Amino acid sequence: MTVNAFWDWSLSAYAHDPLKQHLLELQRVGDLVILEALFACWLANRGVRLTTAAANHMSDATRSWIDEVVVPLRATRERWKSAPELQSQRAHLLQIEVQAERHLAELMWTSIPEKLDLHERIAHSSDSDGGEAIMNENLLKLSLFRNGEYAPERLQLVALLLQAT
Repeated sequence: MTVNAFWDWSLSAYAHDPLKQHLLELQRVGDLVILEALFACWLANRGVRLTTAAANHMSDATRSWIDEVVVPLRATRERWKSAPELQSQRAHLLQIEVQAERHLAELMWTSIPEKLDLHERIAHSSDSDGGEAIMNENLLKLSLFRNGEYAPERLQLVALLLQAT
């Protein structure tokens, strides 16, 4: 199993419009890192439980890339949305943003294997091992959902992900 499998799964799930809209809303109102949520759910889908320590390590390992690369690219692309003369550049910026997100997936992938024995556990699990309960558990390890915040939105996210995958 490689980061490519996670990336492909994420793109497929994100293409499901109700899920995409829900993720974007959580990003807007709660600063959700969409790819973190998808990674937590992808792990669950493979029967891997995310520990709080691994989630914290992943967040620490990716924070500067998110704050200094991904978020500024997204903010610029959003600002250019209403400028017709910048649509060509905006399209190019979107391609760069996707590349930055792909690198984020690499950073996430490499940040936690030793904390979860990830490569071995994924290699020995089947796709049917993960489910709703583990997705909920894994999402609760992410900062947005800790302390019971956004509980209805988390449950809706899981339901939409199960529909999309």
